[in-house]
Amino acid sequence: SEVSLALQICAQRQSVLDATGPVLVTGGPGSGKTTIALAKAQRVIEAGMALGQTVLFLSFSRAAVARVVEASKAQLPKTLQDQLSIQTFHSFFWEILKAYGYLLGAPKQLRLLLPQDEAAMRHQIESDGGNWETERERLFRDEGLVAFDLFSTKAHALLAASARLRAVFSSRHPMIVVDEAHE
Repeated sequence: SEVSLALQICAQRQSVLDATGPVLVTGGPGSGKTTIALAKAQRVIEAGMALGQTVLFLSFSRAAVARVVEASKAQLPKTLQDQLSIQTFHSFFWEILKAYGYLLGAPKQLRLLLPQDEAAMRHQIESDGGNWETERERLFRDEGLVAFDLFSTKAHALLAASARLRAVFSSRHPMIVVDEAHE
């Protein structure tokens, strides 16, 4: 298949398209990183994926996700777009936690601890001489409340501890693109 948008396919870009394992693509704004990632995704999709599989694009912000969504609409045929899953890291981590957080000792039903509620609780706990980190863990384990900034830590704990979960997610997403990674 050919790249839908006009993109110069030099040897370096061709090596990205032809690679069968992990690839790191770097470049400045407008250099074609997302375009080549979408071209690679198109190849993976067109090569055939099982029912329920998607190419996963992860980005740090909703604005970046929106840019990838718009680029995918412009670049990929409409019939392939439903085989992309474009999410923020936090939404992906929340998906993992909601499904598997109980494996870390939390109740089956998890709820988000809203930032304003977290701030009020933290103030109260610390005012009473308590340890907020200990209380946050207790809230997770006993009440199923998850603070936003624990999403990545808890999702990492799940994935690091379970080869089976890693296999589930890598099977569900045969290609994962980390868009606009920040150091």
